[in-house]
Amino acid sequence: MFCGDPGTSGYASCAAQTQIFALASVIPALLGLVLLVAAFTAPSVRGDRILRTRTLTYSLIAWGLAAVTYVVGVLPSV
Repeated sequence: MFCGDPGTSGYASCAAQTQIFALASVIPALLGLVLLVAAFTAPSVRGDRILRTRTLTYSLIAWGLAAVTYVVGVLPSV
């Protein structure tokens, strides 16, 4: 839902809610970062190519979810 024009009533609360939703993208972004670091630093993951590939794939999926969540949260307040 778009917030409408900045001068309309309820715009401030709508924009605040969408910004909170955009901040929620931090959760999958941090998960993606943790998975990325684990793929290259954890000895058990580094030793197994299939597990490292899965970990990196899940990291990319988490970054994709973070990007989509951010866009969905920011777009209506623009």
